[in-house]
Amino acid sequence: MADKAVVIPSDEDDDDCIPVPAKIVKIPEILLDDENKAFTRTKTVKRYIYSSDSDDEEQEVVKIKKRKHSSSDSDFAPVDDDSDEDTDNGRKKAKKGVKSNAKEPSLSKPKRKVKADLQEISPKKKRKLEQGTTKKTNKTVTNKKQRVTKTKTNVKSEDLLSEVTVKEEVSQLNDIEEVSEVIEDVDEKTDVNSKTNKPSSKKALPKHADMYWRDAELLADLQEISPEIAENVINLFDTDNTIPFIARYRKELTGNMEAEKLRHVKESYDYIKSVRAKAITVMNSIAKVGKLTPDLERSIKCCRSLNEIEHFYAPYKTGGTGTLADRARKLGLEAPAMAILNGEGEIVCSNLVQPGVKGRSTIQEVITGCQHIIADAISKDEALIDFVRELKKTLYIQLECKQAQERKAATKTVKVGSKGSKPSVVKKEKEKKGKVKKEEDASKFENYYNFSANVKFIKPHQVLAIFRGENLKALSVKLNFPKFAFDRIFSFCHRRWLSKGKFYEFRSTLFQQSCQDAYSRLIEPLIARQVRSELLQIAVCAAIEVFASNLKALLLAPPLRGKSILGIDPGFRNGCKLAVISATGEVLRTDVIYPHTSKYQVPDDDPDALKLKDIITGSQCEVIALGNGTACRETEEYLSRLISCGWFKPFNVSFVIVSEQGASIYSCSPQAKKEFPTMDPNLISAVSVARRLQDPMAELVKIEPKHLGVGMYQHDVPEKKLVATLDEIVSECVSFVGVDINTASDCILRHIAGLSATKVQNLIEWRSTRGPFINRNQLKLVKGIGSKTFEQCAGFIRIMPQTLEMRETKNLASAGEKPNVLDQTWIHPESYGIVNRFLTICCLRLEDFGKPDFVERVHNVVEQRGLTQLSNTLECSDSQLQLIADALQKPPGHDLRCTSDAPLFRKDIRSMESLQAGQIATGCVRNVTQFGAFVDIGVGSNGLVHISKMKGAILRVGQKVEVKVLSVDLRRKRISLALEKAF
Repeated sequence: MADKAVVIPSDEDDDDCIPVPAKIVKIPEILLDDENKAFTRTKTVKRYIYSSDSDDEEQEVVKIKKRKHSSSDSDFAPVDDDSDEDTDNGRKKAKKGVKSNAKEPSLSKPKRKVKADLQEISPKKKRKLEQGTTKKTNKTVTNKKQRVTKTKTNVKSEDLLSEVTVKEEVSQLNDIEEVSEVIEDVDEKTDVNSKTNKPSSKKALPKHADMYWRDAELLADLQEISPEIAENVINLFDTDNTIPFIARYRKELTGNMEAEKLRHVKESYDYIKSVRAKAITVMNSIAKVGKLTPDLERSIKCCRSLNEIEHFYAPYKTGGTGTLADRARKLGLEAPAMAILNGEGEIVCSNLVQPGVKGRSTIQEVITGCQHIIADAISKDEALIDFVRELKKTLYIQLECKQAQERKAATKTVKVGSKGSKPSVVKKEKEKKGKVKKEEDASKFENYYNFSANVKFIKPHQVLAIFRGENLKALSVKLNFPKFAFDRIFSFCHRRWLSKGKFYEFRSTLFQQSCQDAYSRLIEPLIARQVRSELLQIAVCAAIEVFASNLKALLLAPPLRGKSILGIDPGFRNGCKLAVISATGEVLRTDVIYPHTSKYQVPDDDPDALKLKDIITGSQCEVIALGNGTACRETEEYLSRLISCGWFKPFNVSFVIVSEQGASIYSCSPQAKKEFPTMDPNLISAVSVARRLQDPMAELVKIEPKHLGVGMYQHDVPEKKLVATLDEIVSECVSFVGVDINTASDCILRHIAGLSATKVQNLIEWRSTRGPFINRNQLKLVKGIGSKTFEQCAGFIRIMPQTLEMRETKNLASAGEKPNVLDQTWIHPESYGIVNRFLTICCLRLEDFGKPDFVERVHNVVEQRGLTQLSNTLECSDSQLQLIADALQKPPGHDLRCTSDAPLFRKDIRSMESLQAGQIATGCVRNVTQFGAFVDIGVGSNGLVHISKMKGAILRVGQKVEVKVLSVDLRRKRISLALEKAF
């Protein structure tokens, strides 16, 4: 902090005072709160040192800036009750003490009690102080008093002021607060450093970079939203609000953004924060080497992307040889080069020649050096960077892709009979196998051997395929820019530099050459890197979005409740594993059959058919969930044959094909071992298949989303980003569906917005020891669930009366806890007051919730009076009232998954050989990509409905469709389909 000269009157009220600098010192003050806990509070102390002409005495005045007590905990740091020491343990012991001669002003009585007594200075130190102050000059004393105490959190740098340890203890005497300050000197090393006047090359930067743009403005530009909405979203994310909570309960602040849009906005905001962090890192790195100039710092703070920051940082990376411009600057050519660029006088290059100096020995070398400096200055001009950023949006940039040229491997000659001859044979065999594999991989990119497209129209899946081929060295990729791009940039440079200053022929020629050099060597590669980065970023986001939408459709598949289900995990050698689960998901029976090894033609002679009939009859199970793994096709035929001959009568048995992706991983996981400690993992897979049909979401949350087999190009996207997005999708689906807190497992509770694994464990322990939750307010009684956590999770938790009737509630009912009907809905507890006022307007009682008259009355009131008028009356937003009205019109225990299509049940099967072009078939969508959808029509292989054959429809995983067979390729097992109808 810079010193500021002030005039301080002396004790004798002498008007002839000398202006002297002031110093700011922060002193810790030890206080006691109302609960007798010790805290420290920082006080600002301003020290003035002045001299009076009348008596030549130097005095020190301590002024304490008063600060009001704040209820915020951030202003206080807890300390030990028995500690009277300074809070900073890192400070060194002082050697000298100085006591102020002037009286200190008294402070107003604080709200908290003072803890310690006043500590006096020893007489020895006091005498030393009195003797020393009369011998030194004003200048010497002033220099010595410039040392200021710094805590550990301050910026550490050798060129900063020396440290002075300040200790203070406060006591309360007759309601008057007296303060005594002890100023101690630091060790000799710090004292010596403070006396040196050498300028330091290091520049300490703040931890938060003050960029020349605001986060909200850049976010609004990236996501094409209004700055006000961007500001609201940033505030919501900074206050630790989850996406499900924002999407459902804060629509008025986000402009009714859906969860998908909020995820994109959050990704952009995270990128903006990474740009800020990168800017801080880069500026600190450049400052350490003493090359951070004000112009360079300003240019870095103008950057809006990581590529732009990298453009400025590249010359200063450690270990680099330096750019051509840096080498020219070392030769002393920067001043004449910048004079040529700005037109400051006429520069004659012959006068700059220095014979014998490499780089300046000839006129051409001098011109080349000046050209490199000018080109570097042009390419890093912040105005030009902004112009290029806008120009890039209008350029027609062509991406050209060709087959890569194979590099000839250098062959080594090995003498016959030498030690290296035998291993060379193995090496050649390995190289031969690697070459064959490389050729197989290269064949996958045949579609891109002669490919070109405008970067604005290239598809995301094409970008991922091309970049993968480039990484495998199967493809060569380059970007072609239009010729007028240079003309536009040169015109801008001409207006910015050449049109100003003194004009002469040599300057014009060198300027044009420098512009061409800057464009071809620096600017065009910068644009190419930015375009490639943007293409990859868009492609990665699109691929992740495909994963997200497919996973969401998989999780939101409608449950099949109230029925017993037989799960079958098909297999050949190890047989088909069977597991029967009850309507509540409990395992009733497990077994194994081997239908593919038997040769029985009649079911009466087949032991496996008899076992199946016994299982279905005993459990009264009419639904079979068949996994789509190995032997699925053969098991389908076996079941179809038994069903068609009426083997299971009088039960009307049907089967459903269920994806078993990740089931084997789950069966060997710690979660499965905890749930089924004694069961064979193979049988656990059959249980998982059955439960996926009964309640898909509750079972699939036990498996990592990346193992569920939906999406495309999984290995071409960053795994961390993919996992984070898929976890957010799971949390969103679980939260929006809602969870019965009294029956849900820890696996599904962990995905409720706002709940962590520790909080879920505490919640389950509370539930097991005290009984079921009666209402949502009891969540606040659980350890670790505070007001913020309650706000985030309360709206997604359900208290179902059916569950309460099945469990004992005496212990909590006696405590006065009562159920709340609204706890069954998605209405947040913060809106319960609005609900009561709304029901008063409707002349309804909450006890009648769910009755037909109740629903009809709510609907009529909203239709007649309108949302806007009602929201103004109730003093809430339209979106909040709409959420309440929708919830009040739903039946108790409503599940939004019930609006989806039911699973596709089958009783027969066809073979791929029986398919013919023009045939109509019904199927289920198994996977959706950016180029089409894969549909299972029951022939063992999924058919592809290309995006051009979808008739503009948007399909989702698990959706039933009617398709037309276009062609069948038996050799490659490919079926081409066209969409006829989507259910």
